Amino acid sequence: MDKIILADVMERYAQMRRENEQEEARRQAEIQEKCPKIHRLMEDRHRMVLSSVRSVFSGTGEDPVQKMEQYNLLIRTALKKAGYPEDYLSPHYACSICQDTGYVYQGGKKEYCDCLKKACEQAVREADKTASGVSFAAFDPLRFPETLLPGTDVSQREYMLLVKEKCLAFARQLQGGSMQTLLLHGGSGLGKTYLLHCIERECAALGVDSVFCTAYDVLDALRQRYFGRENDLADAVLNTPLLLMDDLGMEPLMENITVEQIYHLINSRLSRGLYTAISTNLSRTELQKRYTERVTSRLLDVRTGMAIPFRGEDIRLKK
Repeated sequence: MDKIILADVMERYAQMRRENEQEEARRQAEIQEKCPKIHRLMEDRHRMVLSSVRSVFSGTGEDPVQKMEQYNLLIRTALKKAGYPEDYLSPHYACSICQDTGYVYQGGKKEYCDCLKKACEQAVREADKTASGVSFAAFDPLRFPETLLPGTDVSQREYMLLVKEKCLAFARQLQGGSMQTLLLHGGSGLGKTYLLHCIERECAALGVDSVFCTAYDVLDALRQRYFGRENDLADAVLNTPLLLMDDLGMEPLMENITVEQIYHLINSRLSRGLYTAISTNLSRTELQKRYTERVTSRLLDVRTGMAIPFRGEDIRLKK
């Protein structure tokens, strides 16, 4: 594992722990002010812990585990009665397995937690994109020909500059904007995947969490979840602030499953105010035929999103 990237990720974990500790202290101060009875229970529990530590050396005292469970139950019940979540005073972690330390112990050995591995992999991908010039700033219109698009007086190059600006506008409005979906559709080799990566890069700079994956991987993860198997990617695509799904239409179409899963994924994300950007080689007509009106109406609804057709020559076939 790259030592520089690991150090950077570990600093982010340390910052996350500091923020969590500050939030925990804030909540405790809030409860002390608004619910003094609950605060007294917490103090009693703390004194019980100290007393239990002393009793270990004297060989006297009650069972500390049982006593702790009793106090925890009293505190959870009191919090719920006061209108707070039962775990309001418990530590909150992004990863409950390693408790945001990045490490776990297996067989007495200190190992990297899976969450740390994924964070480092994401950091490597981001570094690779920066090095390879995948960003809106590095977008090169000269890669597109000046040939006029059929039936227009606009060249493919001019058109793609407009498309780039629309994608950039989508990325910059993600924190509270009303444009929840972005559909990039058209033939292959026109820059759809590149612009999805540009959006991903811009959002990372803005501090917006995102997940980039193919439609094939998304549907595979959702199917595993559907059949009762735990899957981290399924949780991510359902809950990440921005989902970037590439190559919709390349996944296997399972009767009565695939279309329903895509519909519920898009509909769920819309209803919860989450953002979704999708690329596909299919036309609007082909999308409707493959995924039904129910799905395409969500993707093409101008009230909640934008659909951008990609037109022109496949630039991968040009020198």
